[in-house]
Amino acid sequence: MVRAGRPFLALVVLFGSCATPGAPPPTAPPDSGRRVVAEHGAVSSANPLASEAGVTILRAGGNAVDAAVATAFAIGVVEPQMSGVGGSGAMTVWLQQESRAQFLDFYAAQNAETYRAAYASGRISPERPRPGNLRVVGIPGNVRGLLAAHERFGKLTRAEVMAPAIRLAEEGFPVNQVLAEFILEDSAKVQRYEASRRLLWPDGRPLAPGDRLRNPELAATLRRVAANGVAGFYEGETARRLIEVLNAGGNPATLADLAGYDVQWERPLCAGYRGRVLLSAPPPQSGAQVLHTLELLEPFDLPSLGLPTRSGRALDVMASALRVGMADNRVNSDPNWVPVPASGVVSEGFARERAALVGTGRVPEPVEPGDATRYDHAPPSSECAALEPYSSSPEIPETTSSTGAEPDAAGETTHISVVDAEGNAVALTQTNSSVFGSGASVAGFFLNDSGFFFTPDNLAAPSLSSWRTRATTISPTIVLKDGRVEMVVGAPGGGLIPTSIVQTMVYVLDYDMDPLEAVRMPRLFSTPTGPTVQLETGFTAEALEQARAIGWEPTALAPGYARLYMIVRRDGRWIAVADPRHNGEARGY
Repeated sequence: MVRAGRPFLALVVLFGSCATPGAPPPTAPPDSGRRVVAEHGAVSSANPLASEAGVTILRAGGNAVDAAVATAFAIGVVEPQMSGVGGSGAMTVWLQQESRAQFLDFYAAQNAETYRAAYASGRISPERPRPGNLRVVGIPGNVRGLLAAHERFGKLTRAEVMAPAIRLAEEGFPVNQVLAEFILEDSAKVQRYEASRRLLWPDGRPLAPGDRLRNPELAATLRRVAANGVAGFYEGETARRLIEVLNAGGNPATLADLAGYDVQWERPLCAGYRGRVLLSAPPPQSGAQVLHTLELLEPFDLPSLGLPTRSGRALDVMASALRVGMADNRVNSDPNWVPVPASGVVSEGFARERAALVGTGRVPEPVEPGDATRYDHAPPSSECAALEPYSSSPEIPETTSSTGAEPDAAGETTHISVVDAEGNAVALTQTNSSVFGSGASVAGFFLNDSGFFFTPDNLAAPSLSSWRTRATTISPTIVLKDGRVEMVVGAPGGGLIPTSIVQTMVYVLDYDMDPLEAVRMPRLFSTPTGPTVQLETGFTAEALEQARAIGWEPTALAPGYARLYMIVRRDGRWIAVADPRHNGEARGY
């Protein structure tokens, strides 16, 4: 997410070849850029170099998972402020031949036993750490997650899918204006750590637009992973250096924690929407908010109301559904520590109950969360039953309020959408949490600040696992129509992620907009706490007057913005688009 005050950027950067061994040199299609029409496969991401890496893998015979993994490793090189091998994430996968959906959670986590021992010995204090303390760095999940997905579903070799990222790190790439801006504006965090200064402030000055960023240390790290798999990161030289940096910064993590971290394979949350099947991220991710909000909108004939940008009535329906969806997602947390009735939240019965708060022509203040626990054991909808979706929350005995969710930071994140010629699809979101994560780097990559803040109180709460992950708003989503992928979508943007995804989906699925037009549409952001509705530029004065008469208080969208990376199936072809609010591009063939 770009923070308040950052201008909307629509930049074009140079892109280059990311060749795979044995593959022909990639060539950009004539319509490359913000909107690409492709016959076979496509990739959309926040950087053209990363999208080029992914489509090169598709051309070389890789499937959607191969291409997503290649794109994810590559974007961690060229967008180090947003993600990388020191970060974490999650992905929703659709396997067309098997008609099966899978969700993979590889978000950063911490081992509670390590923190219990550290508190007991006095090595850490219960006070919230000051800036510069690395206690909220979670064990990075990206390497284990990406390799787990590749091992289970990929076709090409690990060396092939990692080759583009290694080349980008070794040979370097031109710094674009967005990265240069982040380096300059976030210098205080980065300059606390010598290794980070050397990488981004060589010779004592910040890298500027057009400078070439070479990262041979990261190239060496990636080569160790390519050669040795997860052991190349979670054991050996990289692991030792990572733990040394964490311990020196106040984090008690151990080599055993690194080796013991594992990913979580889950079933996606599922809901129906206008004859379609929606698949998204279960807790502690926020797919439930996306699906529940769409279910709240389904009773309305949205096109007949007009566009929210031009109709106060349509704005009221959209804004009220978004705030109810957000209120009902407040239960989100790590389901191994806190019961989360996510299946209840996305149930048809709960949506019918909560629909009474949507589009009423008045603005209640505030909106309190509904009780979805009564619906958590309801059978899935008919559209979802065959897909065996995410089931009810596990029982945690003697749960106390001290285990409540720690909200996701308004952080820096990236999203990748991929489809292949066989109809497989991947929606993958990965993050450092905040810009350059903790600011600390090791072996060429930045360490996240995505961890949960353990205190002696919440360590004492009962749980089903010694590992804990904090709640996050990332929501990688796939839409099926007639058993085939119709849409792959996701976004970075902190708390704006679910609301931005919902609005863009509605503009495509309900208003039948071209995907790029839908992504460009001005967005709104409402919260459960009050009648304020924040708006991007583009709403008519008449619509705002009508909304104010209903009780809304329109204001400028201040928290920042989300950037959508989406692929839509239209007339037998893929249309891949990248949000013009950023400098990403799509590629296809």
